[in-house]
Amino acid sequence: MGLFDKAPAPAPAPEFIEVGQIVNTHGVRGEVKVQPWDVSAERLCTFKTFYMDGTPFRPLSKRVHGEMVLMTLPEITDMDAAAALKTKVLSIKREDVRLPKGEYFDEEIVGMNVFNYFPHTYVGTVTEVLTYPAHKLYRVKGPEKTYLIPAVKDIFINDINTTSREIIVHMIEGLETDEE
Repeated sequence: MGLFDKAPAPAPAPEFIEVGQIVNTHGVRGEVKVQPWDVSAERLCTFKTFYMDGTPFRPLSKRVHGEMVLMTLPEITDMDAAAALKTKVLSIKREDVRLPKGEYFDEEIVGMNVFNYFPHTYVGTVTEVLTYPAHKLYRVKGPEKTYLIPAVKDIFINDINTTSREIIVHMIEGLETDEE
């Protein structure tokens, strides 16, 4: 792509963010065990309203149990009712949550356009966020190549703008991958 070629329109920001999945029951009184996605168990407990299959609800109680969260849901009073919810995904409305400055949900990053800092050229679009112990990697699909860009602020990531849905990066040799 040339210096003045236009990048494709970025994907719209997601309205809902998936934050966990009900993986099991806990006890006989209808409590469910939730596996957090993209957030810690502690942060998951700070969210007030969740959505399951598009329906909002407020848990009656939430508590951290190891790396999981135990929740008591409205109208779920026994183990059989809780078991029927296994594999259900819990979401939150993005506008209801304030993250600390510089923190983003993985789902927000996917679909953003990536540009090189200098020269200001289109690199590609984030297709996936990979999580590793040291840091996350953004898989960026460009017009001709795919790149794995470490999500390390001030080294590789110069700026993330959620309004324009753009990420400005410092591209260096070796970030491209053989993947298609």
